[in-house]
Amino acid sequence: MFAPARTPNPHLAPTTGTSHLAPTTGTPTSAPHPIPNRTPASSHTPSLPTSHPMSHSTSHTPTPHTPICPYTPPPPALRAVFAAQAAGVPLIRRDVPPALIAALHKHAQSLHTALQPVTELHVAAWLKKLGHLVTNPPGAGHAASQCRAIFEVCADIPAGAWGPEARLAWTRQPPRDGYPVGARWPSPNELRTILLPFANSLRRDAASSRALLASLPSSLRNQPPTPHAAA
Repeated sequence: MFAPARTPNPHLAPTTGTSHLAPTTGTPTSAPHPIPNRTPASSHTPSLPTSHPMSHSTSHTPTPHTPICPYTPPPPALRAVFAAQAAGVPLIRRDVPPALIAALHKHAQSLHTALQPVTELHVAAWLKKLGHLVTNPPGAGHAASQCRAIFEVCADIPAGAWGPEARLAWTRQPPRDGYPVGARWPSPNELRTILLPFANSLRRDAASSRALLASLPSSLRNQPPTPHAAA
């Protein structure tokens, strides 16, 4: 889609480097990383301690070993390029300046982290905060089993979709037949219905990022993020 530059820019074409989308190995905090096509379900279900983090009566709240930040959508300029590419509009070199390339690499790294499989501890911490927004959170005796059931049904929802916007989406549902659905504790399938659009948005952004990066000249496609972009 792009014509290669006549004179390579040494600032955009390092002699070595890998793309965030190239296959690599490592933990979610290491860079560069690929954007997976789909999020695999976790093959290991961590056991919960006796004092469950959803319980309001316990003073011991376990903390996940690797905190996962909620997903942040791409900046408007990058979103506009995604939309133009999806509409089949030909892009030229000036449509994707160096600053936008850096934003693309940073966004690819953010997507890799957001698309990681969610853990049961992460779900428990998310549900504990939801418990403060509804009128009938489960008590200490049922919190662990409620969390486990929700985790089993919603394990295919990537970690980045479990953010504050998803909690608000549940609580802001309009009443159904006079019943305040959003003020009550969700069933696992009801909650999955709310979370699924957030997961689908993540996957669409991942597909757009892959397509845009693949359309760039190799000198830009292999560019690692700048220190400011990787911060």
